[in-house]
Amino acid sequence: MRVHTTSTLQSLIHRRGEMSPVAIVFIILGVLFVVGTLLIGILLVLLLPAAQGARTAARRTQSKNNLRIVGLAAHNFHSVNGNFPPGDENPPESIMPRHSWTTRLLPYMEQNSLYQQIDFSQSWNAPANKSVFTTSLPSMLNPNLTKTTTDDGYAAGHYAGNIHLFPIGSAVEIREITDGTSNTLMIGEVGMGLAAWGDYLNIRDPMQGIGSGGSQFGGIPGQQGCQFVLADGSVRLISEDIDRSVLEALATPAGGEAIQPGGF
Repeated sequence: MRVHTTSTLQSLIHRRGEMSPVAIVFIILGVLFVVGTLLIGILLVLLLPAAQGARTAARRTQSKNNLRIVGLAAHNFHSVNGNFPPGDENPPESIMPRHSWTTRLLPYMEQNSLYQQIDFSQSWNAPANKSVFTTSLPSMLNPNLTKTTTDDGYAAGHYAGNIHLFPIGSAVEIREITDGTSNTLMIGEVGMGLAAWGDYLNIRDPMQGIGSGGSQFGGIPGQQGCQFVLADGSVRLISEDIDRSVLEALATPAGGEAIQPGGF
């Protein structure tokens, strides 16, 4: 749309004898208003994507910081206990009370008071523990996601553990990560099929691929990949298009696969 400001003003000048000065002023102001509105519209079109991009980057950075916090808690747990927390201490067939790897990290994430409220003689989802496990953990919430509770009302965990590093019924020591801590995924973002942070099943297998499936890591809106904290404490964005063999190598702590420098 072109506004012929110059020709309009020239026309007004030629018609000065036919119009009052007040009318001319109002017409000029109207033309300037239209031009100003167009300029504002153009600026909004140019600036809004940049502002949206800045907000997206800020949310990604916050999620990255959350992963660092949880990863550091896992390492502090290892320093005290000699191993990372298991996905659950009891084997799959056990009928003993169930508790997640995240629950074991609470004292190392400045949540010791919450930890002390848990009745470990009962499972995480027992009525006696409901008030604890309906409490959201800031470090387990991804700002890119709006859903903060599970379908059954428990506080969601937006980060899941790698089942190969947090297996059910056993615990992994750093010395067992023979593939190298910088080549082993520990905890990653999840956007679909959310489990409670207190649920011992809040673990996934990276070998399932990165995407929006309910059993996969990833699925974060507007993000073509998934952020993970690795076993060395570093955080990396892993592309959805990563070579499958490389992803499988990153999933296991002692698979013996070779990963080339810069391979992911």
